[in-house]
Amino acid sequence: MAGPLPNRLFHFTSAKHALDDLRNRRLKIAQFDDLNDPFELKCVDLSGDGHEAAFDRFKAEMALKFGVVCFNERWDNILHWSHYADRHRGACLGFDVSGSVEKFGPVNYKPDKLSFPSDPSHLDKSFVWELLRTKFEEWVYEHEWRVFARLQDGTWSDCAKRLLYFAEFSDELVLREVILGADSPVQPCEIHEAIRDYPDPGAIAVRRIQLSTAAFKGT
Repeated sequence: MAGPLPNRLFHFTSAKHALDDLRNRRLKIAQFDDLNDPFELKCVDLSGDGHEAAFDRFKAEMALKFGVVCFNERWDNILHWSHYADRHRGACLGFDVSGSVEKFGPVNYKPDKLSFPSDPSHLDKSFVWELLRTKFEEWVYEHEWRVFARLQDGTWSDCAKRLLYFAEFSDELVLREVILGADSPVQPCEIHEAIRDYPDPGAIAVRRIQLSTAAFKGT
């Protein structure tokens, strides 16, 4: 693990999902097929004979067991507001994070793919974690951190037509901020209502991002 955990990480989402997350005190775990980079888990050189077929079998097996929750180091990443918070209509949830460094990790941005393991026995959980933390260097603007999560106790979704999995808020994932997008239809009073039964709702800051009139940034 490179470097210590930051004190706070941010999760961007739509307004609807933000309210659902707050009411249920949980974040949705992204399954491998949910991720928007076609090279997710394929950041390894598969040009060798039989490597792609072997890796596809391995990926399918791991996809049944593990997922990921994505975070950002910065709440003011304007591109994240556009890409992951419904074009500034969503919200950003800020968490104090702690706990096992085996769970949390920064994404490593690299110019080239990883080498395929010379020993097939190295296709294991630790290798999946390395793959999940490796992306092409052009994604570096995201400053992304990830949480590696086991899929268990799924909830059936009629809308998605599949089981969905969630990471519960906990002592390792403590909600501290709710930042509404500049164009979010959600009102602060709705956020306060969603968190009113939390142990210490007064410790959770609620505000709306303001777009600067002088620069390409939010405040």
